[in-house]
Amino acid sequence: MARLTHLLLRLAALAALHSLASRAERQQPSVAICVAIKDQAVDVREWVYYHRAIGVDKFYIWDTGSKPPLLNAVKDFVHEGLVHYEYDDKVPPKPGTHGPQVALYDRCLERWGSRHEFMAFIDTDEFLVLRDGTPDLPTLLKDYMEYGGLVVNWQVFGSGGLKLRPKGNSMMSYWRCNAQDHAENRHVKSIVRTVCAEESSTDPHHFYYKETPKCTPVNTRNQAVLGPKSPTPALERVGLYHYAIKSLDDFIQKMARGSGMGNVKTIAFFEYVDNFTDSYCPDALDLGLQLNNVMALQEAM
Repeated sequence: MARLTHLLLRLAALAALHSLASRAERQQPSVAICVAIKDQAVDVREWVYYHRAIGVDKFYIWDTGSKPPLLNAVKDFVHEGLVHYEYDDKVPPKPGTHGPQVALYDRCLERWGSRHEFMAFIDTDEFLVLRDGTPDLPTLLKDYMEYGGLVVNWQVFGSGGLKLRPKGNSMMSYWRCNAQDHAENRHVKSIVRTVCAEESSTDPHHFYYKETPKCTPVNTRNQAVLGPKSPTPALERVGLYHYAIKSLDDFIQKMARGSGMGNVKTIAFFEYVDNFTDSYCPDALDLGLQLNNVMALQEAM
């Protein structure tokens, strides 16, 4: 697809170059991702590979109790300097919450926020997909340097009828999603400008910012979005493809490991998502196939 051409070429180039150009050479903002995960060794590598390919410089991975720990799954990335990994299964929840996730978001901001212009806070079942031909994430974020950060709306994907975990990655395996104007897509996740973000809120979707005009978070339409949801989804330039349930087998494992916010998911949630993800969304299929090829090549090296 034409709108994926730049990303496909970038992923292919990674196979030959093996790393991104330095931030100084790119003259673009430094972008990091902070994530809290548990028992997701099978998912984390494709997620890191993909987001590195679109320009993320650093990943801060908090392992909140995986058995065995996830370090072996990302050890090569740690040695490369791409990933900072820490294991902590005793994180006290932030007041007003019931899990470690947003407390760890605050740790990320406090410890490493000053090293990056932008820091994204997303999960390993969420992929930032550039939809308008923008070549990479830093290029996109240059347009929002005068704001507190960029919020990105969900595009939610269902199981597509899969019972067992597919062999391929998420983007190449799932193509049933909700309509773009569906209410669930009003949810946002945040890419904060670190000089503006003060702390996380009591949900993983939005942050609290300094009260200055240049620290207001916006969507890609430059509309202020101060809470966990936007008035309408803004998916023209970028979407957060949220593979919320994946296959039935994946979802059963997700129920067992629980949520970073202490939420309890049941099979009723699986059925709920599958019922409203009745649109055909092939946008990321080619990108997922290319990612699969790049991963296979690099893993063999």
